[in-house]
Amino acid sequence: MSSFNERERGFEAKYTFDLEQDFRVETHLYKMLITWAGEKMGMSQHECEDYTRKVIGEVVANPRENGVVALLLADFGRKNIDVTVSALNAKLEELRPIARAEVLS
Repeated sequence: MSSFNERERGFEAKYTFDLEQDFRVETHLYKMLITWAGEKMGMSQHECEDYTRKVIGEVVANPRENGVVALLLADFGRKNIDVTVSALNAKLEELRPIARAEVLS
């Protein structure tokens, strides 16, 4: 019976590890997207870093579905920059393998 319990703990540990890795990848992915958006809005590197902290803070404080995308769309709109939801989603998918590689390496 103890080998079954050990195996169960092993699966639980792997599941937890995988969730943590996925969370790290997603967090890095959104930071990359926000930085890209900041650059597209003409921000300097330092301004992009501040902007990333601001957006992440707003999303954490007010969680909602597509929170980062919604905030970026609103900011693009305020700057009169034409970016669509599909363009942001396409950029997310473009950045996803890069974020995964950077986090997992």
